[in-house]
Amino acid sequence: MNKSSRPVSPAGHEGGTPPPFALTEFLERCMGNVEIATLLLGKFEKQLTTDVVAIQECLAARDTEQIARTAHALKGAAGAVAAATLLDLASEIESLSRSGQLDAIAGELSSLTSEVARCLDYLPAARAGLAAKAAGESTDPGTPQ
Repeated sequence: MNKSSRPVSPAGHEGGTPPPFALTEFLERCMGNVEIATLLLGKFEKQLTTDVVAIQECLAARDTEQIARTAHALKGAAGAVAAATLLDLASEIESLSRSGQLDAIAGELSSLTSEVARCLDYLPAARAGLAAKAAGESTDPGTPQ
């Protein structure tokens, strides 16, 4: 395995639970450019917070059309950073909103909020993993040797 294809698993990540997004896959989507990946993580962080609040507000206003739009945007952001669970949850909320199932959306919202919190909590470790990759570390800081 060459150095550029090694898994990037940030230091400080708990061993038993998989991270909320696949950092190696995300970095590959950025063509290995750590600077772009870091910039996108910042945008992702802002969008997570904004979109969850928007979905909550739209749910209270019973605006399924706007919930669908916001969930679709969140799904795209999750896909960009390889956050599979978040992508699945956003996709489910988008689908539910398109069929007008407000009660089901309310039920999924706690899972979405929890996954967003997990992503936000993971960002410092992800940034550290990207910084290590940029510094050219030859070992994966999150993998036991």
